[in-house]
Amino acid sequence: MKKKSIFQIVLGSAVVLAVGCSSPSKMLKNANTVRYNVTPDPLEMKGDSVDVSITVTYPAKYFLKSAVMNVTPVLKSESASVEYPEVVLQGEKVQGNGGVISSAGGTYTYKGKVAYTDALLQSELLLKSKVSVKSKSVNLPEVKLADGVLATASLLQNEAKSISSENQFKRAEVLTSETDLVFSINSASVSSKELSKQGMKDAKAFAKNAEKDTTLALKGVAIVGYASPDGPEDGNENLAKNRQAAAEKALKSSIKTSYEANYTAEDWDGFRMLMENSDIQDKAAILNVLSQYSDPVVREAEIKKMGNVYKQIANEILPQLRRSKIVVSAEKVGKSDEVLLQAGLGKSDTKLTEDEYLFAATIAENAKDAEKILTNAATALPNSWKIVNNLGCVQMDQEKYEDAQASFAHADELSNGDAAVKNNMGVLAVRQGDLAKGFEYFEVAQGAGPEVKYNMGTLKVKEGDYATAVEMFGSNQTFNAALAKVLAGDNDGALSTANSIEEPDAATYYLKAVIAARQKDFNNMIANLKSSIDKDSAFKDRAKKDMEFRDFSDDSEFEALVK
Repeated sequence: MKKKSIFQIVLGSAVVLAVGCSSPSKMLKNANTVRYNVTPDPLEMKGDSVDVSITVTYPAKYFLKSAVMNVTPVLKSESASVEYPEVVLQGEKVQGNGGVISSAGGTYTYKGKVAYTDALLQSELLLKSKVSVKSKSVNLPEVKLADGVLATASLLQNEAKSISSENQFKRAEVLTSETDLVFSINSASVSSKELSKQGMKDAKAFAKNAEKDTTLALKGVAIVGYASPDGPEDGNENLAKNRQAAAEKALKSSIKTSYEANYTAEDWDGFRMLMENSDIQDKAAILNVLSQYSDPVVREAEIKKMGNVYKQIANEILPQLRRSKIVVSAEKVGKSDEVLLQAGLGKSDTKLTEDEYLFAATIAENAKDAEKILTNAATALPNSWKIVNNLGCVQMDQEKYEDAQASFAHADELSNGDAAVKNNMGVLAVRQGDLAKGFEYFEVAQGAGPEVKYNMGTLKVKEGDYATAVEMFGSNQTFNAALAKVLAGDNDGALSTANSIEEPDAATYYLKAVIAARQKDFNNMIANLKSSIDKDSAFKDRAKKDMEFRDFSDDSEFEALVK
């Protein structure tokens, strides 16, 4: 708060004659005895408004008992004049609804706000007052109360993050066909029944298809031989190794590719998994044995002590572990970028999937091509909300707002109100300047992704809730995130964020100049302001009027930079 002694006015003889000896003349004559405290000084834009609090102290015997005073604060610049709401004050004998000021003296606190415009960047807060006693009135001279306006909040960029639908396109994808060959106890011989079961037929068919399909490349066969965890470990090791070799021999004649061999002597992992998925009585006790003991001999001995339960295990679990696991692998090679682009742009007859269209749009040379690809995709796949959503994002980035609105509305309908689409409708509203509508959409879009929280942060800056905005921006390294920290009073944090912006523009350098000015760092203030003006000369005129640089306005280097 800065205490001011106002109304230090020498009244000319013309004014005295105008009021004569009428009752208001006493208040006019003694106006310099009134004191004002203005907060803040200089005035500051908060959110999108300029708030002010004026506490007026009237001395004893100043305010006449029958007087009415109409008071109007005015924010005035060379090109604009904006009045705050009028307030009416009255003496003790006046019948009315105004604020009563005692003839013995008193105080009144005025609070008001007006919308900020750029024309108010360099302005003054003035006070207009009119005093009336019965039928006689007199206008008190306008008096300056404060300077204005610190308008750094007006640098907020109408940015918001859209959410494009992701694609699952893979340049190369490994496909597999898996089956087991099951062996009899203590045997490594492959039975004809096992060779003719459906799993083996599928594995062989998969390999043959990979050899014929030009989009597939057969990578190999992995075979792992297993023995159940019963009997001596040495014997099980040989048994598992022989089972792997027997399975490989059975396949090599029909699947000609590379083979990867391995074996596991005692398949305790497989045993645990089968037990967990079984309905065997006392399975919890058996699983406890596995957790309590790591020695395979002790494990087997403890389980065998369970009598009838072990017999059920021997009949239902152990036979499934006497096997060789077979995995046939092939790599599916996706379409090349050129093929995708040609098809997406309608220059070939190649058919694309939803994911391929979405991916093709991301590798397009420019936004126009991306829009063309997604437009073609929407025609080919009319029920895909993801395609129409991404089309809206591309149109919005090109400022084709009507087209984007239509695309998002269609995507919203197709997706039954998907939250990501709602977010994008909010982004569109923000870019068109309708922040209230954007806020409504973002509220509905909660949970769609971190972009929604970021977008809410931008609106919180507009509301003047800077602390919440900083929280919502989180670790994002953007201009608005840095600005929010400045407005919240965290200059060091703001500078760190601004320095992390990968491609700083004129606004970024200007904000860094503001931060330096607040930190009384003259050299960095000048350096950053120069960089800002070099990138965009419009910041020269702003800096000349900006109250952020008021402490340097008389410095010759600063004057030379902004002249």
